[in-house]
Amino acid sequence: MEVADARIQKILAQPYTIVIRAARQELVARVEVYPARLSDRQRAVLAGMVEFGNRPSGLLEIRRSWFVKFNKPVYYQPREFHDFLRGARAIVIPKGASPPFLEDLRDFLRRIQTSEPRVVAVCMHCLRSDRLTVLTKRNAVKVSEKEVACLTCAQAELKLELKSLGVNLSQGMLRQLQFQVAKIRSVQRVIEALMPGFDPTRNPDLTLFDRIEAVGVESTRQVGDLPLPESFKSLLAEAGYERLLPVQELAVRAGLLSGESLLVVSSTSSGKTLIGELAGVPRAMKGRKMIYLSPLVALTNEKYELFRRRYRKLGLKTGIKVGMSRLDVGNEGRPIVDTDISRADIICATYEALDLIFRSQETEALGDIGTVIVDEIQNLADPERGPELDGLLVRLKHHAPRAQILALSATVGSPKKLAKELGLRLVNYTGRPVPLERHLVFARSDEEKRRIIRRLVVDEFRTVSSSGTRGQTIIFTFSRRRAHSLSDWLRENGVSATVYHGGLSYVRRRRVEQAYSKQRYACVVTTAALGAGMDLPASQVIFESLAMGAEWLTIAEFEQMLGRAGRLGKHDRGKVYLIVEPDRKYHSGQDRAEDEVAMDLLNGVVEDVEPFADLETSAEQALATICATGVTSLEDVARVYRKHLSVSVPPSDALKHLVRRHMVRVRKGIHVTELGRATTLSFLTPTQGLEVLKLTSKMDVLDIAIKLEPFENVYLSSKLQGEIDSAFRTHMPTRFFSGVFMDISDLSGKRGGTSRLPSWVFDVFSKWTTHFFNCGCPLFPECDHPKIKLGRWLVEQRKAGLNPTGLAKKLHDEFHLWAYPGDIYSWLDTLIHNLKAVQRVAAVAGKVDLGVEIEGQIARIERPLDAQHGDNSGLEED
Repeated sequence: MEVADARIQKILAQPYTIVIRAARQELVARVEVYPARLSDRQRAVLAGMVEFGNRPSGLLEIRRSWFVKFNKPVYYQPREFHDFLRGARAIVIPKGASPPFLEDLRDFLRRIQTSEPRVVAVCMHCLRSDRLTVLTKRNAVKVSEKEVACLTCAQAELKLELKSLGVNLSQGMLRQLQFQVAKIRSVQRVIEALMPGFDPTRNPDLTLFDRIEAVGVESTRQVGDLPLPESFKSLLAEAGYERLLPVQELAVRAGLLSGESLLVVSSTSSGKTLIGELAGVPRAMKGRKMIYLSPLVALTNEKYELFRRRYRKLGLKTGIKVGMSRLDVGNEGRPIVDTDISRADIICATYEALDLIFRSQETEALGDIGTVIVDEIQNLADPERGPELDGLLVRLKHHAPRAQILALSATVGSPKKLAKELGLRLVNYTGRPVPLERHLVFARSDEEKRRIIRRLVVDEFRTVSSSGTRGQTIIFTFSRRRAHSLSDWLRENGVSATVYHGGLSYVRRRRVEQAYSKQRYACVVTTAALGAGMDLPASQVIFESLAMGAEWLTIAEFEQMLGRAGRLGKHDRGKVYLIVEPDRKYHSGQDRAEDEVAMDLLNGVVEDVEPFADLETSAEQALATICATGVTSLEDVARVYRKHLSVSVPPSDALKHLVRRHMVRVRKGIHVTELGRATTLSFLTPTQGLEVLKLTSKMDVLDIAIKLEPFENVYLSSKLQGEIDSAFRTHMPTRFFSGVFMDISDLSGKRGGTSRLPSWVFDVFSKWTTHFFNCGCPLFPECDHPKIKLGRWLVEQRKAGLNPTGLAKKLHDEFHLWAYPGDIYSWLDTLIHNLKAVQRVAAVAGKVDLGVEIEGQIARIERPLDAQHGDNSGLEED
């Protein structure tokens, strides 16, 4: 006992705080010793008990006192314990756990002359586990109507509540909810956000993830003060451009008006395109052309219409080059026809259309290029489009080395690195033109998702900005069918909603754009795939799902899409809502759940732009560059080849690949063969070019063109899909060429034959077999024949006079298959380009007769004799 007492005295030699709280027995209190400086969830360094009694006078006194140390009680005389109590820096009595004889205890402590005891709020959860946390404004959190706990215990309580509700969350999402508990100071309110019936419009503080403020750059510079032609400045003033926006100011400081080539990275709607115009239009007025490049026909056409209207007042002519075929589709839309760019001062073109001019060495029409605006430069990271854009930039710089290049993007990871690789000066503006709120909302089912979306859309449409603009919403979802379903539900529930995606006809998309701009729709439901290509000004963006088709969104795609929220001059702020279903996966191949993906997207950094091309693609770009530049020496070819960012193999390997595919000959230099030139003009890979050459001697030209790019955007009708899912109690794939026909046959055999399906379904299967699945070749069903047969059926119907909507209707009526008119239109356009590719390659083999046949095929597809009588009354959606 003496050893123990010595050790206790050593503990008490340091400054200490005493906590006195209730014990189970009457007139007994528990006494705990803590370091003088209390911290959260602190364990006592010493604990004991004090047994009190009453004198005859009624005053409280100590009868017995002891500390328990080393599993043994160490008793103290009352006077010794009085000294111990007097030595404390502070005496604390927990509120809610104070002894029932508190007033008598206070009197006792005054009599023995200790420090004044303080009754303080403590975390009762900690106290039950022999820890002490004094509650303050900093750490107190409400865990129930009557109970308050410390932050750590509240966060533990949150986990228990989630478990009892059956909500499974990723660690990242759980940390986010724990952060919300710290911010909101209430477990109940955070749990409320997970309960059915939660209304995010009434509780924005519960869903707010973060707020990105609008950040400006100090500038008093007026557009009128810039060294620009007076007529140009007057035109800009008429258009409402008076003062430079932040990113424009930074670009001017970086040398925009003195010819500096720039990489401009800034959010959507921050004024990037005007940067290109400020540099390019003055040069165009002096005879040096301005070229605007984009990856999309629709975006290129939009800029063409804008520049044509705006700059004809300056006497400038605007031309367009998109390479669209001349498909006559009657009242379903007009084809975007290329104009004569040789007389144009401003040229709007797609990447591929300009690249074709370089590959064919027909660059006279381009004249003297002064400025090139490359929009959406982040496409360098795209697996398919990236190497082509990379090669185009190499060919562009070779042809116009004096041209000022302005590469624009809203989403680029490691912009300094990319700017250095491209040889451009970086202008990186991370601010936004308007503030942006990002919200995280939970839904436990599809029904709850729809209900939440409706509330958000309706509430936003009621909001009017300081400019008088009503709030409108873009809703992103993972598939077109889902977009139609959600749009239909919203309309049925009183919301003015519509769909917008690439599968709709040109006319339908234009109608939506015009009606939306006039604020006739509260919301547009679209697919994630169209996020980069649409220009619908919205104040609010809702992510109904975080998937794009079968894949989760990347951080770059997510940033590009959320950038649509909030337009300068229209909205005072932007809002983004992620509606997340915990533990949700859209198919079994996904290794992460939606809540985990949400946290990665909200906290992530945009991926680096790292173009990559395999051997085949590297050789394809090498061939295109050789054709475009005319270089022949091995040294020059290698030098130009190394300027590509995407190539992954040495120039010698790429050249060997081209030689083996008969694309080039190496004899006193490198010389492109006729096959190589035909291949590169057709945008085929070397292997495809050689394969087409072989097929021209044994396969129908139309079949070859279809084989190059079959029509695969074909789906089972809703009615048929419903019957199959119901019969086999499983969700079969909706795509026609996903193997669903074979899967159905297999299931029918395993689960009791054909009794599960109605007879009309087997009539449909019989038609499929007769028209598409009847080749009988050894590779069936892995062969291309069903796709080729479907393509031929579409072409035959087109030649009979049907427009895309009519084709979609007939496909639905005859085969219970669904295709969107816009997809059919795009495929017919691609088919014509593929027929021209086959024609070029056939000419190499001297097969002039095939060329004549192809001309006839193209003419009948573009303008069928009775196209004006085509059935244009078909459905736009299924």
